[in-house]
Amino acid sequence: MKLKKIVGVMIVPMALMAVVSAGAKEKNSAKVLFAYDATLAGTHLASGSYRLQWETHSPGATVTFQQGDKVVASVEGKVVDRGTKYSMNEVIYDQKPDGSQTILEIRLKGSSKVIIFNE
Repeated sequence: MKLKKIVGVMIVPMALMAVVSAGAKEKNSAKVLFAYDATLAGTHLASGSYRLQWETHSPGATVTFQQGDKVVASVEGKVVDRGTKYSMNEVIYDQKPDGSQTILEIRLKGSSKVIIFNE
């Protein structure tokens, strides 16, 4: 009987830690839709839906772009707090003279954070 109680007491904190760590991981990820084919750090990204995950390391961040289970790009960027919360995920492009698009930044829904990319 004591063993069941001990196991029960240990399971609750472990489950809580798993939920908290899963929530923390989700804060560093977002789904974004690219309206245009674009380049980012020399990598071509086709228009479509992507999952972004980033890991910050002051002052920069490593940002990974996935489609399904496939990583299609991993680039360096910088996470900056602009002080204004965004109502949706937004991709900001720069259109080159030849008509091609380059990704400048990604604004994150429900956050005042922006991921900036330098070309």
